[in-house]
Amino acid sequence: MAAEAPQQLSLVADIALQGNLFGAPEQSKTASRGGRPESLADPSNLADTGELDDAALEADASSRPRRRRQTMARAAGPDATAPAPEGEAPTGLAAPDLGPNDPATTDQDPPETPGPTNEAEPPSAAAPESDLPPWHHHSLVDPQQLPPMLRHYVELKAAHPERLLLYRLGDFFECFFEDAITLSQLLELTLTGKEAGKAHGRVPMAGIPHHAAERYCGDLVRRGLCVALCDQLEATAAKGALLKRDITRVLTPGTVIEEGMLSARRNNWLCGVVVEGSRWGLAVADVSTGEFRVTERQGSDLLHQELLQLDAAEVVWPGEGNRPGWCPESLRLTPSALTPFAAPEAKACLLKRFKLASLAGLGLADLPLGQRAAGGLLRYLDDTQPGAAIPLDLPTTWHAGDQLVLDAQTRRNLELTRTQLGGGVQGSLLWALDRTVTAMGGRCLRRWIEAPLVDRAAIGARQEGVSELVGQRPLRQALRRLLRPMGDLERLAGRAGAGSASARDLVALADGLERLPQLASLLNQASSPPLVALARPWPELAELAALVRHSLVDTPPLALTEGGLIHDGVDSRLDGLRNQLDDQDAWLAEQEASERRASGIATLRLQYHRTFGYFLSVSRAKAGAVPEHWIRRQTLANEERFVTPELKGREGRILQLKARAAQREFELFTELRDQVGAEATPIRAAARLVADLDALASLAEVAATGGYCRPEITAGRELLIEAGRHPVVEQLLVESPFTPNGIALGGGPAPIGRPDQDGSPPDLLVLTGPNASGKSCYLRQTGLLQLMAQMGSWIPARSAQLGLADRIFTRVGAGDDLASGQSTFMVEMAETANILHHASRRSLVLLDEIGRGTATFDGLSIAWAVAEHLAVEIQARSVFATHYHELNELAELHANVANVQVLVEETGDDLLFLHRVVAGGASRSYGIEAARLAGVPAAVVLRARQVLGRIEANSHVAVGLQP
Repeated sequence: MAAEAPQQLSLVADIALQGNLFGAPEQSKTASRGGRPESLADPSNLADTGELDDAALEADASSRPRRRRQTMARAAGPDATAPAPEGEAPTGLAAPDLGPNDPATTDQDPPETPGPTNEAEPPSAAAPESDLPPWHHHSLVDPQQLPPMLRHYVELKAAHPERLLLYRLGDFFECFFEDAITLSQLLELTLTGKEAGKAHGRVPMAGIPHHAAERYCGDLVRRGLCVALCDQLEATAAKGALLKRDITRVLTPGTVIEEGMLSARRNNWLCGVVVEGSRWGLAVADVSTGEFRVTERQGSDLLHQELLQLDAAEVVWPGEGNRPGWCPESLRLTPSALTPFAAPEAKACLLKRFKLASLAGLGLADLPLGQRAAGGLLRYLDDTQPGAAIPLDLPTTWHAGDQLVLDAQTRRNLELTRTQLGGGVQGSLLWALDRTVTAMGGRCLRRWIEAPLVDRAAIGARQEGVSELVGQRPLRQALRRLLRPMGDLERLAGRAGAGSASARDLVALADGLERLPQLASLLNQASSPPLVALARPWPELAELAALVRHSLVDTPPLALTEGGLIHDGVDSRLDGLRNQLDDQDAWLAEQEASERRASGIATLRLQYHRTFGYFLSVSRAKAGAVPEHWIRRQTLANEERFVTPELKGREGRILQLKARAAQREFELFTELRDQVGAEATPIRAAARLVADLDALASLAEVAATGGYCRPEITAGRELLIEAGRHPVVEQLLVESPFTPNGIALGGGPAPIGRPDQDGSPPDLLVLTGPNASGKSCYLRQTGLLQLMAQMGSWIPARSAQLGLADRIFTRVGAGDDLASGQSTFMVEMAETANILHHASRRSLVLLDEIGRGTATFDGLSIAWAVAEHLAVEIQARSVFATHYHELNELAELHANVANVQVLVEETGDDLLFLHRVVAGGASRSYGIEAARLAGVPAAVVLRARQVLGRIEANSHVAVGLQP
């Protein structure tokens, strides 16, 4: 009877793996909710343990109540009488480690690979077909001539040809055929082989340990692969049959929820797209946080820009063939069947998922393509998460004009979340502003930067929150101290709802929920709307946190099936089992003392080994003096191990009690996890308010320590900034302070620039000055300050008055697109054309060096015409940086154009860049002097000056004519 206990414990371990990493397996005759086989749900199916039925255990717990402990009650059993050798457990009740490699959990096809190793060099990723091993693709074999296990693998692979299939065999997840070759190349593993019968011989095989599956799968997903996990659904197979296995989880870049596979401070967006003609619907979800949004618009260019802005991890669309033009090359595109994205199926899926009678209340009734995209996305989630319902919020809609429009070029040029050189965060606007102390606050701040507001009331509300925290330093510091240890409540709640949260996840969640009343207490005197929203007690979440604290120990183990999770006093049946285990512990201690007395061996120890069970250990020198009733079990270099009939008889009973206790703890834990998961929606609602608070506190910290001011947001078009500073560059400067500069565009009194005839600042500034003097920095500074003001932040300036912009356009720097056959000049012209087609009077346009990529006269003509079109036809607020000094003449022809320049001080052959922007146009660019400073040979510099003198003496450009 005792032999059954290892099987029971092993099965619990298998199910825990599925629930922890891969989600609950599909419901079947052998598995119930949470992955527990029905055969384990009733303790009567365990081996006979005397009179210890549930009633007896509860009576025992009542008669001998257990004292609640503040630390883990029983993670590794009671302390031993002496330290045990490495690899052994001390005397007591440490659970045996009987994992899937135990004979009870393997079938007729055990793995033959020793697991991952770096001993061999990885094969070339583009090896010619002649270098590939035989049977390098599953389609080359005849399934009927394969062993049963490999036949099942080929059948599953045929159903999932585009996914890398990991097949559970004992302690490993194995790949065969082409997947084995791919796995060995990507992870630098040794490619081994497996016998596939006489007809095929050995086929390629590679594998990873099941306990390290999350790490390896995370690496594969980050490389853009989809991974299908085929896990075991039962502990032992019927006689002559294979273990039952099936796909329990499909890991794709957009559907992962595991902490190790996600970036903590950015959303992991999954997109569903439906396109009909020029109109498109887009559904966006972050599976890890539950956010779910839908939109529908016109124009494939807008869809392309929207996907670039989201930087989606995965895009699902109902199509096949070549990549459509609306999908950026940098994103993973996953083709899908047409049926899930059809209108009837999509609507039915939405109604069923959210238990609704109509979609009208969600605002989706008027978005037919968006509705189809949302339904298809949900179906894709169901297909990749069999048996697990990922909690998502009710879908919300957003429309064009709900936020400041920033195209891909503008985001790249302004370096909002990553730098152009290297693509890192350091040196970006996000780096300069991010002082958040929680992961959810970091994601919130990133979203604010990527999608600034266009509603004055919403901007004002955020400004109020920042202002209150700037003015109350003790409150700001207290809030940040309280937030700093808080876990990621959004994602913790999502994992609980998906049935994959660990015990430590629930403890971290409880710790965060317990801090909500403390936050409310600190904010009870707050007056700004964002702070007032969090100043509430959240009693229902406090009760949930108390339940978790009451049930789980403070520091639970990683494994969910080895006990040590649940406090004493939570469950009477578990307490009864623990009382019985304490009795057995006492018996073992007495047995050790008795045998020590009987043998006269003072150094005798009673120990436990995972494979051999309980035994008596004595030194080799004392082995000849042991009593006759001892049975030799094992001989080692320095000790002998023995057992007694009484000890072996008691061992079976102990193991059964331990398996039963571990089973009961797992049941209690899954019930608790389900309770927490059912509250995912209110937990996430509170988490988003906490994220807002953290983001506001971050902006307040930067504003308070950096000398920022609160900008005034007006209903006009003015852009008036006094002594503005670049928020990133000033933090990077160490040896010298940043030189502030003002700007005036669009209306109001002008600090710099030539006012037009109405006394208002111009619409267009023509900016001239030497190379490397700071013109590009000035352009980016202007764009960043406008953006910061519209995200509700304070800005680095002495004072500021800004009207709302509908879009920000930038064209700064040079770059080509050789992959699509476009030169630097063609890219420049394409971006300029986009600006001229879409800019409006409320747009902010920042252009640098338009027309420099072609002949001088052609370039000057293009620059003149573009600047004039912006000032006269569009009348957008614009800054036009150029080395074509002839453009200074535009200020004489148009009243809403003014000239400004970056000052430089010339002393002999030296140039001193002052980085000050003042009124007036420059007459020289000092390009030859800049070349000399860059190290161009003196002879070349001298010849350049000679050529320049001749050109200036003989050339004249006449542009002072109105069209």
